Amino acid sequence: MRDHQAPVRPGESTGQRNGLLDLLRFAAALTVAVYHFLYRGAQDGGYLDFAFGAAGIAVSLGYLGVNLFFMISGFVIIWSATGRDWYGFSVSRLARLYPAHLVAMTITFLTITWWSQPPYSTDIFEWLANLTMLAPMFGADFMDGAYWSIVIEILFYGWVAIGLFSGALPRHTDAAVAIWMLLVMVNNTMLGSRPVELLFLTEYGSYFALGVMVWRINSQGGSLLRLLIAGIALAMTFHAAEVQRLDVIARLGEASSAEVVALANAGIIAAFVLCAVFGHHIKAGPRILALGGISYPFYLIHQNAGYILMNATEPMVGKWGAFALALALSLGVSWWIFARIEPAGRAIIRALFSPVGRFLPRTASRYPAPAE
Repeated sequence: MRDHQAPVRPGESTGQRNGLLDLLRFAAALTVAVYHFLYRGAQDGGYLDFAFGAAGIAVSLGYLGVNLFFMISGFVIIWSATGRDWYGFSVSRLARLYPAHLVAMTITFLTITWWSQPPYSTDIFEWLANLTMLAPMFGADFMDGAYWSIVIEILFYGWVAIGLFSGALPRHTDAAVAIWMLLVMVNNTMLGSRPVELLFLTEYGSYFALGVMVWRINSQGGSLLRLLIAGIALAMTFHAAEVQRLDVIARLGEASSAEVVALANAGIIAAFVLCAVFGHHIKAGPRILALGGISYPFYLIHQNAGYILMNATEPMVGKWGAFALALALSLGVSWWIFARIEPAGRAIIRALFSPVGRFLPRTASRYPAPAE
């Protein structure tokens, strides 16, 4: 998922970039991929024809890597929005998300078309619907099951853009997040409204909000309100993790205990906070930047295409060989997208959309933009 920091252009400093968050982002993507390959692929819908037994159970909490993405996103998106107006922010997000999505989604489409065995099926309408990144709005399935979280990211970006346009961000960020957390608490514990959940991201909003408040406290100092909001967001992440655990039971018929899930949730939060606070002490060199950079295309490309590759190769190389091959090829394709496709795609999108911004009303942040 693409919730990373602003890109580093040739000749510009990486001094402000948080190197540990780049590493943590890659670790989150790798955790989700291993969870899919070793556990969920065989458990949910028979996407894999074989299972990994105890090894799969050992990584059965890997889905929490997505929650880690959301916390990182809250931190770096509110950071990257500083110094930008709503239109510049929106174009930047589109340029970061769409090129990798287009290529990864098309590769997955071609792979499913080639394999064409249950439970895999697709058609040209589904490909066209997925071009929008919002396929369910057109009555189509996502080309890959991992894409659901990208929609949540897009909605979060949309709310940030609205905040920038209205002037609520960054001047009233704390108040806006406080209202959001109140809505999260009310809907998650009392109302249970699905439309409210979808529109205001109440299911995972606590993770985004915690990331936002960690950035606010770390960069601009603590206050009683910021600490209170962070505390509420922290508490609600444990509620969200328990809801996820119950959902896993409903879908897969088994799950870790509530205590184990709560402990794992505390672990990913601790890892995030440590990386967010101390990450500037780690130089974001080329290798770290590359690992952070490939995390999004890797997340997009690995799942369905990886399952199909594993099913096709397991009879020849065994299940562990198939796993290693799928992981290696997913990483290789991700590197190609990151190094070759994304730079050209970003340049095209900026060239297409940036001139329009001169004719639109723009409200810019009063804070300086981060170094890119």
